[in-house]
Amino acid sequence: MKPLQSSNAMATLFQSYVRSPRLEILFHRYRNDAAAARQRHGGQLYYNDDEWNVYGQTVLRAYQETQGHSVILRRTRVLEYFAAEALIRLSPEDLIAGSQRFCAFRFPDPLHAQIFSLGYSHNAGHLISDYGTLINIGLDGLNARITARQTQPLTEEETVMLKACECAMAAFGKFIQRHSEAATKISVRLSGTEAQAWSNWSTELADLTRRPPTSFRSALQLVWFAQIFLHAENPTPAISFGRLDQYLWPYLRADLESGLLDLPAASDLVAAFFLRCCEGEESQNLTLGGVDENGQDATNPLSFLLLEVMKNLRVCQPSLSVRLHPGSPDDLVRTACAVAATGTGQPGFINDTAVITGLQRLAIPLNRARDYGIVGCYEPTTPGDSYPNTVCGIPPDLIETLVTYLQTPEALNAPDFPTFLAGWFVRFTKAYQKELGSRFQNNWNFWSHQAPSPFGSMMMQGCIEKAQPLESGGTHYNLFGINIVGLGTIIDSLHVIRHLVFERRELTLPDLSRAMSADFPDETLRRQLSSVPGRYGTDSEATNRLAAQVSERIATLVLESHMDHGVRPYPGFFRFTADIWSHPYATPDGRRIATPLSYGCGPTSSCGGTPTSILASASAVAHDLCPCGNPLALSLLAQDFTGPAGVDRLAALVRGYFARGGFHLHVNLLQADELRAAQEDPTGHSELTIRISGLSAKFVTLAKPLQAALIERAEHGV
Repeated sequence: MKPLQSSNAMATLFQSYVRSPRLEILFHRYRNDAAAARQRHGGQLYYNDDEWNVYGQTVLRAYQETQGHSVILRRTRVLEYFAAEALIRLSPEDLIAGSQRFCAFRFPDPLHAQIFSLGYSHNAGHLISDYGTLINIGLDGLNARITARQTQPLTEEETVMLKACECAMAAFGKFIQRHSEAATKISVRLSGTEAQAWSNWSTELADLTRRPPTSFRSALQLVWFAQIFLHAENPTPAISFGRLDQYLWPYLRADLESGLLDLPAASDLVAAFFLRCCEGEESQNLTLGGVDENGQDATNPLSFLLLEVMKNLRVCQPSLSVRLHPGSPDDLVRTACAVAATGTGQPGFINDTAVITGLQRLAIPLNRARDYGIVGCYEPTTPGDSYPNTVCGIPPDLIETLVTYLQTPEALNAPDFPTFLAGWFVRFTKAYQKELGSRFQNNWNFWSHQAPSPFGSMMMQGCIEKAQPLESGGTHYNLFGINIVGLGTIIDSLHVIRHLVFERRELTLPDLSRAMSADFPDETLRRQLSSVPGRYGTDSEATNRLAAQVSERIATLVLESHMDHGVRPYPGFFRFTADIWSHPYATPDGRRIATPLSYGCGPTSSCGGTPTSILASASAVAHDLCPCGNPLALSLLAQDFTGPAGVDRLAALVRGYFARGGFHLHVNLLQADELRAAQEDPTGHSELTIRISGLSAKFVTLAKPLQAALIERAEHGV
């Protein structure tokens, strides 16, 4: 196969994927098994009871037998037992080996309390490991790093850390070897070319226990084995793949050019990988597109293949994020928008310009900032050399600090709105600084002491060289995400206070506070508050200026703060689903307690804006100061985005928002009536997929409050 020269050629080449009979078997097996699992357990997570119980037993036994040992060796023992005892299930149809269905983000009820009573803990996930180095140098190469470091002077603690990493790598090799042995058993049950193919596959798997992969399939397989092992070590969400189209494209290109693979076979491998990703996780982000470290477009044929396979399968995992920049090929944008037009919420779009500028504010060099990947939903980090903790910092609540500030002498005596606003900023700043030095730092210290990860440390740059675990600052960049919820609600609330209290003098702060405390018993007053013109999301100059002012002030506060061990807090205006669950305060914009807050950097659902006005208002936010993520969602009419013209219309919205500085955008094309029908008939709508936040899910598996909020958003377009 000749190298491809244009993005148009790439897009055309990968548009004809049709699942093979073998892949059809895998696809229907996944759908049937996942549906049965969801029926047994409830919720959307797909895991297997037997694998889950075996995993729980290995963790329990490891911690029972290692009481009094160092924490990192106790966690290593978990990996050793998991490698030896995890259930290995392969069938002749499988294209990718290894199950992640042991991971349920908790342990079986009889075991859970016992395990944690023995001192077990794990980190918070939400990171991107160094898959590129793993596949480039293999297990032997990683082990050589340990050996080289062991020849240098070491403290006792450093010696233990490196020994733990050495044992973790041995366990990883054993885990892979067991899959090679399982493949051999399948080969002896078959005959002819099938038997030979499985025998060859067994040999390739055995080779992965030492040497780097030599084909696209084996490289993809090693990435998946590492993903499984990372979850065995830390059964937490959002352990993400980073820029898979960058580190795997050289393998695919070589196989295509040599004739080892053709496009249908490559597409089936990616599809099988996607189906595996649906096991035991809900937020594994896979980033594609964007620029390289020199600022040049990095789109390649694998970028298109990933999108086309997702368009075909329409599964919830992995969560695809498409990085865009001014020079992104039109065909990439159109292909990604065509996938989004299928209505599953995949992919999300990320603006390179905003993200790269934001990451540089954390003293991350330009070449590394350009190489960012997305963690979980929409949180950027540099892959393989950062410990980002993207969802670990819940700061003082914007809403709570404003509601309580309304009752203070500073607020009551403010002569004008600028003075009032400055006083609220002071109050929020003091509350944030208090949390930073206590709760945030304590959380970081806890994971450092209680959850050092030997395998995760092997999978990060810097940890072996420093002989220091990932959780203790071993890698190059140590960050701490500060998740701020309710930006649109706070903007509208401040706008109402300025308009009715300080400008028109139609309301006093004590009267407003009393009405809010009672959750607005006077509907006339509530309507007066909620009908103040110029709400955020209508492209009003007044609220756009407030959005810029508030977001810049809050984000700058976070960026200029510091934690121990060189950890840098970094802000984002989101907190996963916290906008939906009941909030204990009514707000000055007329919002009652039971009504959801605004989502991400977007407006409230009742703002009355249009898609273009919402995008215009959201672009006023200080996105380049928020490198932890500023999500924006639009609910659009599906009929407006069908066919080539509809795809072009969606591409224009995305391009236009990013040209004005927007950070992130995803769309839902499901209408409120469709969602209500799914509530009434879950069985008939079991495959209806919707974007919740930065991830997609089966609508009927969601909790009722989540469903209600998504229906309301669909009605109002946000």
